[in-house]
Amino acid sequence: MINKFIVKINSCFGQELDNLFLTHTPKSKSIVVIFPGSDGTCSDPILHYARKATLLSGCDVLSLEYGYYKANKTYEENFLKQIVFESKEVIKKCMDNSYENIFFISKSLGTVIAGEISKFIGYDKVDNLFLTPIIDTMQYMKNCKCDVIVGTNDKFFNKQYINEIEKYDLVNLYIIEDATHSLEIDNSYIKSLEILEYVTKLCAKFVRVKIKKYL
Repeated sequence: MINKFIVKINSCFGQELDNLFLTHTPKSKSIVVIFPGSDGTCSDPILHYARKATLLSGCDVLSLEYGYYKANKTYEENFLKQIVFESKEVIKKCMDNSYENIFFISKSLGTVIAGEISKFIGYDKVDNLFLTPIIDTMQYMKNCKCDVIVGTNDKFFNKQYINEIEKYDLVNLYIIEDATHSLEIDNSYIKSLEILEYVTKLCAKFVRVKIKKYL
């Protein structure tokens, strides 16, 4: 059985955040935390299906919400420290010692937030999947075993940076030809849907490899 909870927290941006937490009965030993990008939510197609795939693979799933976004503010760099703090507080409310596996799936700005919280928890205790990372995420890729998915037409993470992280020993890299920062093909909805299916399968594989739970 799937249980639905809303984990509430008051944000410094003047909003009460409603973080969706989906759990299993009997209780799962694995948790996935989903970190959205700067201009999206966990309801965006890539993250929605990442949530669905990992939930159906047997994991509890926490979907984070950011205070500045709910307050209709445009992201500014000075927001980062508070976003990390608030996200960490939500995770603490949901995390307990019974979880044997902790997975972070993050996109864009969320990859930096996930990286910061991974450093706090301990890189060896978290498995990260970074979707369309940004340049600031590279510092975390050097220190944590992670999967990375990026497109060759990503304007925020160009070929120079893709070539650099290919050299990182801890990175398992998936490169999608012609995909943009949203992991879509601008002039083809068919190819965009194919990418969505591919990435969703990679999200399921990301958790199943470790928890060894198959449908």
